[in-house]
Amino acid sequence: MKSLLKEYQSRLIDARWNIGIAETNDDLTIRNIRYIKHNHKFNESWFADPFVIEETDRDYIILAEEMLVDKSRGRIVRLTVNKTDMELSDFDVLLDLDTHLSFPNYIKTEDGVFIYPENGASGELSFYRYGNTLEKCGKVLEEAVFDSTIFSVEGSYYLLATEAANPNGNVLSVFVSGKPLSGYRKIQEISFSDNIARRAGNVFMNRGRLISPAQVCNKYYGEGLSFQEITVKDGRLSLEETKRMFPQGKMLSPGFHTWNFLPVSRNKVVVDGYRFGSKFFHDFYFKIRGLEEM
Repeated sequence: MKSLLKEYQSRLIDARWNIGIAETNDDLTIRNIRYIKHNHKFNESWFADPFVIEETDRDYIILAEEMLVDKSRGRIVRLTVNKTDMELSDFDVLLDLDTHLSFPNYIKTEDGVFIYPENGASGELSFYRYGNTLEKCGKVLEEAVFDSTIFSVEGSYYLLATEAANPNGNVLSVFVSGKPLSGYRKIQEISFSDNIARRAGNVFMNRGRLISPAQVCNKYYGEGLSFQEITVKDGRLSLEETKRMFPQGKMLSPGFHTWNFLPVSRNKVVVDGYRFGSKFFHDFYFKIRGLEEM
């Protein structure tokens, strides 16, 4: 009976995510979103948290989270997607642990390419050498942080993340180091007026400004994006929102929470979005559950 109820919940109530490639303008508006076509059943697994690590003339090579619905945890996968028809042509599992994995961010250094996926349930932030497999190399931080992004400015490396006390809340933690993958110390916390602290992708330049995308999590998790300009003064950061964006189109409309520019096609971004199996049953379920908890 429990397994049957769980199947109906995954089919009708739970969010189901997918990844898309979109064109973008200088003002960060997007158009022509093309979603990946694949034969994975959404009540078994789905894809989110995309980072395009490579482009060829033919394919996008995307690092992503695959959420395994029956296990309620994610693992890190590599997707090869044909540019012409957006068909998933190849699929590799790179990292599968007993704890949830997501947000497979990466950094390129003189020593190679390294992935530092979110693994807050493990209590630490580890990094792995990227290749046909992932080789664990060490720890970036010996504490649980969520959806980290590392960038360099004025000769220092900064790491932005939220912490376990409120990963979807309004407080952003800032760490600094002289090295890209070790030696970080916390230097400040930045509080926002609403829940826009959790990061949504890598820092990028736009119209001469350093921009960090973040998630809007006021009503729901990952309901939209907040673009925040970074200013650095005396080694400390300030972030000010310049634009807020919510989903467009009907295919995946309730929300989206990742934004990363492509390494070659600089006028394109990889995003994700979600929908419910049935919004009616989703809203009804949470209304009843809310009444039961009163």
